[in-house]
Amino acid sequence: MRNELIALRGAMKSAGIDAYVVPTDDFHGSEYAGDYFKCRKYVSGFTGSAGTLVVTADWAGLWTDGRYFLQAADQLSGSGIDLMKMGQPGVPTIRQWLEEHLQEGQVLGFDGRSMTYGTGTSFAAAAEKRGASVDYERDLVGEIWTDRPGLSKEGVWALPLNYTGRTRGEKIKNLRSAMEEAGADIHVLTSLDDICWLLNFRGGDVACCPVVLSFLILTRDAIRWYVDEDKVAPFLRKGLEKDGIELRPYLDVFPERSSRVSIPRSFPRPSRLPRSSRTCATPIFRTASRW
Repeated sequence: MRNELIALRGAMKSAGIDAYVVPTDDFHGSEYAGDYFKCRKYVSGFTGSAGTLVVTADWAGLWTDGRYFLQAADQLSGSGIDLMKMGQPGVPTIRQWLEEHLQEGQVLGFDGRSMTYGTGTSFAAAAEKRGASVDYERDLVGEIWTDRPGLSKEGVWALPLNYTGRTRGEKIKNLRSAMEEAGADIHVLTSLDDICWLLNFRGGDVACCPVVLSFLILTRDAIRWYVDEDKVAPFLRKGLEKDGIELRPYLDVFPERSSRVSIPRSFPRPSRLPRSSRTCATPIFRTASRW
């Protein structure tokens, strides 16, 4: 059995979590997750690009698709983790498994920053069906990963107008007009390509994709760009200030941990925010709703 799996179970016990889900994702649903985000690989030893790990006190399973059946069977051998072959007869989905195995009063946990809103609410519904609650604010793998790699530090660069077609100010003005037409007070951008398009920037934080790890929250009169400020050269910061864009540390977009609450209040459900099922990390909704 892998020592990392044993350590995760110890963290679960200390946190009062009965089942913990570890996806393969960064905070933006990127195609390629950087080393900092490879929590599933760290615990399971499985190096494929797709897979989700579910761990309880006495069982662990890794769901992956047909591309990786042979690789996963080899890498999971002796790990204490069962291979769950997605799409095969008799193999339940993760939600189905949760609906069958969670018990009343138990707690389902995951790091909501790496879970899309659509997937998170699906798992929460499974927990609610079984009378369980959800804790989506614990990065338990981060608590045991003592030599975890740091976040990418690749620098940001600006694209000239002949490539962007419109200035950053023009794009922001048009976006605010669209917000007004839609009756939106706050617009949250979690998709990295959308943020780079709006700001006319590019970066190198994700393999094969010229994007910058960041979040952006825009209101009628303010803009906050949550990004590692060390990536943004002083002359670029001056241009951002002229356009009314305030820089904040990347991880400050996430609210401080609150007390665990029971379903159905485990997930924030603001009525006037877009709900991307692809890229929006679950806790972002609570951040925006506090503006």
